[in-house]
Amino acid sequence: MCGIAGIIGDYNDSEINSLVKKIKHRGPDGLKYYKENSFCFIHSLLKIMDLSNNSVQPMIDKKTGNVIIFNGSIYNYKELKRTIFSKEKFTSNTDTEVLLKLYDKFGLNLVEYINGMYSIALYIKKLNKIFLIKDKYGIKPLYYFANSKKFIFASEIKALVENKTVKENLSININEVVKFIGHRQIHGFKNTLLKNINNLEAGQILEFDINKKNFNIQNYSHNISESKKNKNYNTFEKNFDFIISQQSITEHKKIACFLSGGLDSTLLSIILKNQAQNKEIHTFSSILNNPNDENKNIPKLNKEFNFTEHYINEDVINFIDDHIKTVDDMDQPTADASMIVHNVLCREVAKNGFKVLFSGLGGDEIFYGYPIHIYGYLASVFKKKGLKEFFKSIKFLSDYTNDKYTYFRALKETINYKYLNYFKNYQLSKNTSHLDYDIKLKEIKYYEKFLDDDFENIVLNYNSHWGLSYFLDYEDKNSMSYGIESRVPYLDYNLVEYSKKTELNDHFELGPKSLLRSHTQVPNYVLNTKKKYGFPGNLEGYINKNLDKIKEIILYSFKDIPLINTNKLINLTKDLEKNKSVFFRTYSYGIWYKNIFK
Repeated sequence: MCGIAGIIGDYNDSEINSLVKKIKHRGPDGLKYYKENSFCFIHSLLKIMDLSNNSVQPMIDKKTGNVIIFNGSIYNYKELKRTIFSKEKFTSNTDTEVLLKLYDKFGLNLVEYINGMYSIALYIKKLNKIFLIKDKYGIKPLYYFANSKKFIFASEIKALVENKTVKENLSININEVVKFIGHRQIHGFKNTLLKNINNLEAGQILEFDINKKNFNIQNYSHNISESKKNKNYNTFEKNFDFIISQQSITEHKKIACFLSGGLDSTLLSIILKNQAQNKEIHTFSSILNNPNDENKNIPKLNKEFNFTEHYINEDVINFIDDHIKTVDDMDQPTADASMIVHNVLCREVAKNGFKVLFSGLGGDEIFYGYPIHIYGYLASVFKKKGLKEFFKSIKFLSDYTNDKYTYFRALKETINYKYLNYFKNYQLSKNTSHLDYDIKLKEIKYYEKFLDDDFENIVLNYNSHWGLSYFLDYEDKNSMSYGIESRVPYLDYNLVEYSKKTELNDHFELGPKSLLRSHTQVPNYVLNTKKKYGFPGNLEGYINKNLDKIKEIILYSFKDIPLINTNKLINLTKDLEKNKSVFFRTYSYGIWYKNIFK
């Protein structure tokens, strides 16, 4: 895991230095760059696979002159060396060198062979072109700025806004800010909260022609059969265990794992310990003052499986300062307190000397664990099987939603997405009535129509711009701010495809995330914890405890921030139980704005 950046076009040393300064925290093991007249590649190194100096980037293919900088991990790189390049000589034990050889053999079709998380920049000397490649699920970030004279890219937005040319063209994207405050939507698709700074989307390749000084973007996808597999829980268990063994490959002797007490992190921690027997497995958890059911599972799990445990308590969080630090690390406002707690946990991981961290992120998204997935499944049952099966399924699944309106929420998902957008825009107008803006809300779409199938459309909406992309962004930024590689094995390509090929009913037969529930290693007390909890963070408690200081910051620091009406914002605190989420997102936007435009 590393930081990458580059400039194409005219540049000077001060521009290189500003990029170096803002990505060096992502790679404490070395900073290098490669310069030509027309472009410059910059790389900050975090050694994971090869701890020797042979892993240094930018890496140059001596045969072709091609140059690569790469952020991420290719999980199957050893298998590729064995099966495709068995007769080749390698100078390192890195996945980076494998990527260079893959391009030489297969061109851009290299994406058909690699399984991992990655943002890659490749200079192809023969073509005089640069390619930026992002993994299919958008795990590793990559942003860019382009005008007629320069093209600049980097792993983090902070590296771009440091550039003088970018600063001169900087302004907020009001539509995106309104979507964030009203719907907590952020970081989906191409747009960011800043005009002229774009996000390279998941599964995209950007091709920059240095001679013509222009670029185009194309989407790629792996060629996978659409046929469904028969249900086979034993096969899933073997696949899952093997994938964890692959992802635990690292030269480091100890590994950290987040443990929330929920299904995803529990299974991950247990199998990680089973598969990485020559390594120390340490769990890191956040404990609430009033523990929820998942929180209560954590001490039981640590004792039963003999994990080396580390805890932070709710009161350890310095809410004002830790929030400001998190916003700075993320280059984004935070939607809730969980992202702050996540940042502090990452700090604790680093303090204890870890370089590799495992997270259960992706389990809910890929194996359908959120209430919205349950509502979508119930809507599918209603449409395809009728009322009798619909009510039967509600009776079984309602315990997992903790929502007395499960019936109505499920039926809502059967409504045409155009009408759902009308409802969401009405909700958006209410959630942003305290803001001063003049835009047409009807142009903002919450639901996108990707597919005709209602359930699959919900999945694609959630993963593209409702939740997953934002969660991945803070997973990366918070961990990398402390020089840690965070791995998300539930987004392993093979697991995702296994889930896709499993019949929908089989995903809910044992409850949401039935494939995970079927694993024989999961303790019963975890299976019996049915309610879904988020990453633990007591937002209302933090706001109440720090309300006077927050009001002071708003009154004295937010006066000239676009959209914010300080009186209306403070007025929301009269009913925090109702308004806490919208109030906090607006406050967090203000902190972000001050940080970006300081």
